[in-house]
Amino acid sequence: MKNAPPRNDASARGRPAKALRALLLCAFLLPACSAAWAGQETVHFTTSDGCRIEAFWLAPSSGAYVLINTHGLGSDKNEWGSFQDALRKRGLGYFSLDLRGHGKSLVCGGKAVDYRKFTLEDWSAASRDIEAAAAWLKKRGYPARRMIFCGASVGANLSLKAAAEGRIKPAALILLSPGMEYAGIKAEDYLARAPKKILLGASENDPYAWQSVVIISELAGKYHLNLSAIDGGGGHGVNMFKTPGVMDKVLDWLPR
Repeated sequence: MKNAPPRNDASARGRPAKALRALLLCAFLLPACSAAWAGQETVHFTTSDGCRIEAFWLAPSSGAYVLINTHGLGSDKNEWGSFQDALRKRGLGYFSLDLRGHGKSLVCGGKAVDYRKFTLEDWSAASRDIEAAAAWLKKRGYPARRMIFCGASVGANLSLKAAAEGRIKPAALILLSPGMEYAGIKAEDYLARAPKKILLGASENDPYAWQSVVIISELAGKYHLNLSAIDGGGGHGVNMFKTPGVMDKVLDWLPR
């Protein structure tokens, strides 16, 4: 209300102190608070097979990409923290989800789910989480050409599968430490139907992912892929971001 008189009560007088305490608390928790202060939201959506998925959402600047980030085995959406902060600084958006059975995505069809009890069939169905995330974005006006699927470890294989099988085809894929096979998800099964623009990342001290990237690179010609690869410097999945310069290489690769 315009020109409303100030409230002269205890709750109003206490607000500045509460705000200051919140600010000081966040100062100690940075960078965890930085994305929240910048407009990050926690959202929920439901997959085609009835799983309730939780995700962090930050809208991009006008015309910029949104990265759908999918974590690795046993992890959750919080593993993308430093990457999300880098995306925000470049005006890019992100949609970082908890895969079914992970983090706070623990109910499917009204029943509790836990990744530690997953069958190969359960893992195969998890790509629907990414497809549903893309559908959530499309309903809010973000076309496929502004989406990039980004996954780490088994999340990389699931991102590839979702891009190949789903109705929404992203502009590109970022696959960090992909495997020729994780949890029954075989990379080569989906390369022929994948987006043509793909970035692969792996570290030499992560031999299975490194060799998988070598093999996928060798298959690029067969499947007519516009493929790039970077050396992650060390570690698996998002742990490669701890190596100076790796995150910038990923971000600099993004389509213009």
